[in-house]
This record gives sequence, structure tokens and C-alpha cells, in this order.
Amino acid sequence: MIVYKITTCSVRVKTKTCNTRTTGNKTALPLPWPFRSSDHALRIKKIGEALLQNEYDIVALEEVWGEGDFLRLQKALKDAYAYSYYFHSGFTGSGICVFSRHPIVSTLMHRFTLNGFAHHIHRGDWFGGKGVGLVEIEIEQYRINFYAAHLHAEYDPNKDPYLPHRLAQAFELAQFVKHTSYSADALILAGDFNIEPDNLAYQLIVKNANLRDAWIQKPNSCDDCGATFGRLDNCYTPKRLKNKKSYGKRLDYIMYRSGKSKVELKLCEIRMNRIHDQKAINYSDHVGIYAEFSVSEQYDEIAKSLSLTPANLLKKVIETQQEGITRVSRDRFIFLTLVVILVGLFLATFFAEQQMLIVKTLARTFRFLLTLLIGFCLWHGFIGLTLEYKALKASKASVSICNIM
Repeated sequence: MIVYKITTCSVRVKTKTCNTRTTGNKTALPLPWPFRSSDHALRIKKIGEALLQNEYDIVALEEVWGEGDFLRLQKALKDAYAYSYYFHSGFTGSGICVFSRHPIVSTLMHRFTLNGFAHHIHRGDWFGGKGVGLVEIEIEQYRINFYAAHLHAEYDPNKDPYLPHRLAQAFELAQFVKHTSYSADALILAGDFNIEPDNLAYQLIVKNANLRDAWIQKPNSCDDCGATFGRLDNCYTPKRLKNKKSYGKRLDYIMYRSGKSKVELKLCEIRMNRIHDQKAINYSDHVGIYAEFSVSEQYDEIAKSLSLTPANLLKKVIETQQEGITRVSRDRFIFLTLVVILVGLFLATFFAEQQMLIVKTLARTFRFLLTLLIGFCLWHGFIGLTLEYKALKASKASVSICNIM
């Protein structure tokens, strides 16, 4: 039997000003001043130091958008964590990387087919190549399938247009884990899921992939509520959340399941909250999760049993996906209607230019901007929304197959 230690942390970097409204997704990008966080380099350095001080076997980090940050961490950690991997994907990168003390023998990544909207530039999710990465790690005689994932953010739980996308991501994640883990001795899934335990997407992941939530299954007692985001003791928690006096949200997870060998959870707790020598600064607006497991060759009958996803759960997912498909059709009508209106304005500028020569330069500038808008509306109306429509239909069809079975 061996015991190994796992930790995951969402590395979001914000400015030291605690009442900032800028989301971590943007300020963690490797951008120049004034867009880049003033504490960006310090935060990355302190994360590296914290990982060196603790003897973790495997570490998963999310939102390391800049490859340069990964390379700096890789260089700082190379003596302790000899094996590492960054999952390249999307325009800004997947943000997902793994560090290990044990050999990484193979890797695989699945990029989610749906990840937000191209015209929601203020969110930025569409530009990131979010997905689930797999690293197969060799620890003595065992092969461990270690998965790291990052799902689309939830910006407004009361009005969430991204829910169909997040459900599609959750289903793809569960399917990926389920179909790539048959030969593994054990499997562990870690990451920032951006969903709470009562969320439909959470249930889809747990039930469809037959996983156990380490925080729920932990044998150790803990005074902490398990919240990883929006905590009152975190400098970067928005004031609107602190004013609610809530304990925060549990958005980050470590999940596990036995494979050919038996996995037993020994410990699960919160790690990496405040930086020890920087009392006013946190490592991130998310805290890390730590779990300790033992692996033995004992056969696990419970894990081997077939787990069927409840039909009522799948029915709710199908209904939500259908709502997404309906919304796509409505959006296509809106964007193509905008094309007609913008073309009308474009032609009107020629008439205005002939009537008033003084507005000639202004009219040309306006036509240039209209051309860009018309081009985007045509692309999004015909191509972008068609891709989303087909991806939602594919997701709905796959879930429907599971529902039949």
C-alpha cells in the first residue's frame, strides 16, 4: 500500500486593492501594465514557494493563463517536482497545468466544445481553451489517471445564459473520465468546476462518472465549511459578497474512484489561503484543496459496480439543453436582423455624405465601424451560432442516449 498527497488550486491573480471589481480571469492574463496585476509576479513566486515547502505528490493548478508563468513555476519547482505538463489550448491557453514528483507517462486533453460567447469580450471565457486534461502518472507499481479540469464561470446564478454550456462541459468531462479510466489503478479528478454541490452540473459529473467527492467523504473532522471562493477571510472577495456575510461557495473539488486497485481517502482539508509573510494578501481569490489517499491492491467491489445516472437528472439536463437550442435560434434572428439594420445605416452614410460634405470624414469613419459590426454579426449569425447550435444538439443527443439506457 502507498499513500500519496494531492492538492489543487485555482491561481487567480488580482490587485492588492480588495474592493476591485475586475475578475481574476482577466487580471491573471499576462498583459502589460495597467491591465496586469501589480502583485502578479509576487503571487506566482509565493505559490512556488508554498509548493516547495509541502511534500505534495501531485499538484493541479488552474488559470495559469500565461505560459511564461508556468515556465517560471516549472523552473522553480524542477528539483522537487521533476515532472510537469501544461495543457496548450485556445487563444489564451487552457490555464491548466500539473506538477508531479512521479513520472508522467502519457497525457491527453479534451477541449470543451462549448465555452461561452465570442461577443462576451468582457467575460473572456470564449478565448480560453477550457477543458479537461489527463496525465497518467506512474507511482511504484500503480498507474494513476489524474484529471485536471476548469469549467465555465457562473457570473449570475439568477440569470445564467451559460448554464447549457456548463452542463455540456460537465457531461463531456464525465464521459471523458469514464471512458479513459478503464485501465487505471485509480483515478483522481481535481479542478475549478465553478459549480456548487447542489448544482445540476455537479450531480451530472458525480453520477455519470461514478465519482466520490473528497470533501464529503473526508474521515477527518474540520471546522471549515469547505468554501473555496467568496470567503470572508479572503482579501479578494467582492464587497457585495462580504456584505452578505456568507461563508462563501464551494467551487473547487477533488474527486476520486478506485480502479483496478482500491483507493481510500485519508484526509481532505483547505490549504493555501493567506500568504504567511504577506498577511494582507491571499494566494488567490480561491483557496486550495488538499487530499491524501492510500492505494492498495485490494479489490473494491463498490467502485467496480456499474453506476447508472438517474433518469430524472438526465431529463433536467435535456430540458436545459433544449432551452439553449431555442435561445440560439432567437439569437440568430436578432443578429441577422442587426445585419439588415446596419446595412441600412451603411447606405445612409452615402446619402448624408452627398448632402453635407463637411461630414465626409465622419461618414467614412462610421462606415468603417459599421463594416466591422456587419462582418461580426454575419460571422456570429451564420457561423458562430451554427457551431453552438450543433454542439448543443450533439450534447443533448448524447445525454438522451444515456437516458434511454
